[in-house]
Amino acid sequence: MDVIDSRKVDPSFKFKIAKEEGGEGILKCFACGACTARCPEMDVKPEWNARVIIRKALLGLKEEVLTSEFFWICSAHYGCLEKCPQKVNVKEVMNAVRDARLLEEQTEDFTGKKTKKYLDMDFKYTITQNKAGKDLYECFSCGTCTAGCPERELDSLYSPRKVIKNVLLGMKDPVFCNKFVEICSSHHRCFTQCPQGVEIPKLMNAIKNIAMKEGYNRTTK
Repeated sequence: MDVIDSRKVDPSFKFKIAKEEGGEGILKCFACGACTARCPEMDVKPEWNARVIIRKALLGLKEEVLTSEFFWICSAHYGCLEKCPQKVNVKEVMNAVRDARLLEEQTEDFTGKKTKKYLDMDFKYTITQNKAGKDLYECFSCGTCTAGCPERELDSLYSPRKVIKNVLLGMKDPVFCNKFVEICSSHHRCFTQCPQGVEIPKLMNAIKNIAMKEGYNRTTK
């Protein structure tokens, strides 16, 4: 077992996470491990462990938490929430950790205003405000849509799952640059097979509409 260096401990870190929207649940966690037992990401990589991330955050191991991959790939399946005796919404806590990471990366632009690099965390909210994008939060990135998508036969990079995941991460430019958004053929096979009933074609249309409203032009990107 590694010895914790007290010089690297930030006792206030858990409270910073708790102040972020959705992060308040971290203070209710007593690290029982019920979330990890139900986590599909653990089958992919054992290091992706929700219990360990939350435990480290509670201990104040800020650097170890913010350099973890897990809070980026948490797929929002909510199986952890169903089993948690404290009803901690792990996905929301991971979002709060991610926001804390983004705050660490803030820079000043030429006006002196604080800005976040790379990611637009309001992007997903913009999409859900569009009637066609209302299903966004129902997706937990299972990949059923991509597995049944005929566009994948044209190009293996065409993946509705990847587009939605990038939206949730706030990766606005990569979403607008993704050709799949334009060529989604509205066959609705994904919709009929999706366990959450997410209407992928409508979601892609919502993204296209927002891109047009913002004056996005592929030739300029």
